[in-house]
Amino acid sequence: MPYVEANGIRTFYKCEGTGPALLLIAGNAMEHTTFNEQLPALSRYFRCIVYDMRGIGRSDIPTDGYTTAEMAKDALALLTALEFEQAHVAGYSLGGAIAQEMALSAPERVLSLSLYSSYERPLPYMRLRYDVLIKIVEESTPELWAMYSAFSAFGPRFINEHEAEIRDEIAQRTQRWSADSAPSLTGVAGHYRAILSHDTASRLATIRCPTWIAVGSDDVVTPVSHSERMHVLIKGSELRVFPGKPHRILNFDAEDFNKGSLEFLLRQI
Repeated sequence: MPYVEANGIRTFYKCEGTGPALLLIAGNAMEHTTFNEQLPALSRYFRCIVYDMRGIGRSDIPTDGYTTAEMAKDALALLTALEFEQAHVAGYSLGGAIAQEMALSAPERVLSLSLYSSYERPLPYMRLRYDVLIKIVEESTPELWAMYSAFSAFGPRFINEHEAEIRDEIAQRTQRWSADSAPSLTGVAGHYRAILSHDTASRLATIRCPTWIAVGSDDVVTPVSHSERMHVLIKGSELRVFPGKPHRILNFDAEDFNKGSLEFLLRQI
């Protein structure tokens, strides 16, 4: 199995494709498989690196270190272990927050930045959502976690128009959390706490690498306003809003999302 030691964390990773390095960072409680719908397109032109972050999947599950700054150190150490001095970096949701910290702490190593459904700091609604999720993870059942996480992630319009898809999503989440290979509660709660402590709002203006920001217009987890603020703060960044799409644009608008994300990346090589 492909493992490396990265910032003291035994980290599971996979590489696919050839070309310039592209590090893909998943969202909270999501494993290296997050980008399965993107890899066929991206790996034609890039050496894609996907991995399980600390606290999830086959990587170590420490009791501490769950901040976006520390998880950015994990990601940079992974690139070093794989002998990539520089890489294009793309992150989804929490992964986008980690990518921001990478670009801020090691700008010479980040060739371009792609922020998918991400944010610069949590506002009260987001803080309350993750406070509730932490409580559910620590004290309740997989089914309740599945129901609340899906309900609070998709919003009324999308759920009303796609009820069958959301019911299926809840069933899949429940099954994942009820299986023998269910995610670690320590790791998932740690990811939620990393979301809550993230704040780059006062520093984003120093980012100088080419940046693409993408978000669904119906994203209720990281609403469009977060992407708009990041777009203003990061000089020269590009903003793409996908009409009618929810937080997980990677899957719910994969074809258009893949086309847009790849077009941006190809302009950087």
